[in-house]
Amino acid sequence: MSSLEQSFFDRWLRRGIITSAAFGFTLPYFRLLNRVHATGDAILDTLPHRNVVFLSNHQTYFMEAIAFFDLVYVKHAMPLEDPFTRFSAATETMQKNLVTQLFTKAGGVTFRRSFREGGKDVKRTADFEGIAKVEEAIATGWLLHFPAGTTQKGAPLRPGVAQLLHRTKAIAVPVRVDGFRELLLHKQIPGKFLRKCHLTLHPPMDLDAFYAAPYDKERGAEVVERLSAIIGDPA
Repeated sequence: MSSLEQSFFDRWLRRGIITSAAFGFTLPYFRLLNRVHATGDAILDTLPHRNVVFLSNHQTYFMEAIAFFDLVYVKHAMPLEDPFTRFSAATETMQKNLVTQLFTKAGGVTFRRSFREGGKDVKRTADFEGIAKVEEAIATGWLLHFPAGTTQKGAPLRPGVAQLLHRTKAIAVPVRVDGFRELLLHKQIPGKFLRKCHLTLHPPMDLDAFYAAPYDKERGAEVVERLSAIIGDPA
């Protein structure tokens, strides 16, 4: 059985969470109380519904992911399972409470970070089971992925994103988000009003030559550098 395969109950729970979030949160909070503006989102209607990864900078645990789901399923009115959109997240983040567990049911793909946990730097082996789930999420739908792996401002992109792209041969769409930190009232709790946020979807990266050749660190570093120039925080 696939690690991401859903039961009948999970499928309908996900539909209920996304629908409830749309009417109870994103529509009033992103459109009336604040302004979340998307640029370049016309590309969503042209992409295949499988093997696409959206690579975004990371400002909050959930707000940009919620805004992305709102963009796909509310603004563009795409079916909830086609494309099946998910987002990647650290395992410890998604196990904190009932709300984060519900977010996981809505489309979270969890993995254990090898370099950070609970706000502290760590050093351990890669979570190969988690990586396999991330790759499966890309192969079976769309995945919003955060290559920096942390919400810390100015954090560099992790080199593993180049290996992930090379293994999956996915269409890679850079996404730049801005202003979502300013929505937070306390820690990761939103509540501020009259703010402006932006999601900018860039054209897919040209990775044909990178995919065609065997992977090596130098070519991988070039891909990460190109991606950083689009979604990285200014120095």
